[in-house]
Amino acid sequence: MNEDFMKQMMGLYNNPVFKNAFLAFFLKMQEEGIESAKKSWDVSMYQNLVKGGGTDLFEKLIDFYSELGFVSKKKHEAVVKENEELKKENTILKQLIQNMNIKVLENGSKGMQEIWKDTIEKQTDLSKDIAKNFFDLFKR
Repeated sequence: MNEDFMKQMMGLYNNPVFKNAFLAFFLKMQEEGIESAKKSWDVSMYQNLVKGGGTDLFEKLIDFYSELGFVSKKKHEAVVKENEELKKENTILKQLIQNMNIKVLENGSKGMQEIWKDTIEKQTDLSKDIAKNFFDLFKR
C-alpha cells in the first residue's frame, strides 16, 4: 500500500460523517443483505455527504472486512441455525445406532442362550448315554 492511500484511509476513518455513514450501511448490509443496504443508501441522509456516492467504497471496505474473516449477521445466523440442526440430527443418529446395537446384542444373546442350552442338553444326554453304557457294560 502506498503512503498516499494510507493517508486517505486515515482521513476517512477520522471523519465522523464517514464513520456514521459506513456504520449505518454496514449494519443494514449485515441485517438485510447488500442489495437492501444499497437501496437504503439511495435515500440516506449521508449520501450527499460522502464523496462518490459511497456504495462502491463501502463495498470495497466490506470486502476487506470479509477477507479478514468478518461475516454478515445473516450468514452467521444461517450457520448457527445449520449447526443446531446438525446437532439435532447427530443426536437422532446416535440414538438410532444405540437402539440398533441393543437389538443386535439382544438377538445375539438370545441366540447364544439357545446354543448354550442345546449344548448343555446334548452334553447331558451324552453323559446319560455314557453312564448307561458304562452300567450296561458292568451288568454283563
